[in-house]
Amino acid sequence: MAFSAGARSWHGAGVKKLALVVLAACGSRPVSAPVLPADPAARGQAAWATPAGWKSETIPFPIEFAPLLLHRGVEELRFAPGMFDPAKPGYWSYAFVWRVEDPTVLDAPALARELTGYYQGLIAAVDTKERITARDEIVVRAEPDGAAFTLTAHIFDAFTTARPLDLTGWAARTPCGDGALWVFVLAPPTSPVRAELDALAHAATCAQP
Repeated sequence: MAFSAGARSWHGAGVKKLALVVLAACGSRPVSAPVLPADPAARGQAAWATPAGWKSETIPFPIEFAPLLLHRGVEELRFAPGMFDPAKPGYWSYAFVWRVEDPTVLDAPALARELTGYYQGLIAAVDTKERITARDEIVVRAEPDGAAFTLTAHIFDAFTTARPLDLTGWAARTPCGDGALWVFVLAPPTSPVRAELDALAHAATCAQP
């Protein structure tokens, strides 16, 4: 299942399954944010790939379930195999980017607010049967890590189990002319596909269509 075909896969009217990252002080050790090359051209200009067996989703801004994110552009997501299956190694392991037309310069508190609102809205849109009652516990935390940010997320799996879930990862911003490219990686702390997620995130560039 894709994000937007759930909420129109992940973000629209038929959002059947969608619960995400609540970055919380969960006691897990933060994941260090890899340093991305400063020059986007140095990272190539091919389209952002979807690895074999992975799923992809593209959602335009403004996002229905997160109307307070006042950006223009698109969100692209790449889901590891088994994203919504608790028995699979790729469970809740994914990378996504915001390709925005505005500069979108966010400090750690602003980034945390945007991601918290994003996931609160996502879970509300997906959890139509109201299985998740502790929605006030959904929170995203971001900490500066050099030029990037480390992320910790406490969320609920509204897609399948409705149980709480902790994710860790990182985010980084690259200026792209008048706009920006924000890259995100989130996964359970022991996800075995984290190296693949980091490599995929490193491959995102401003020049990609």
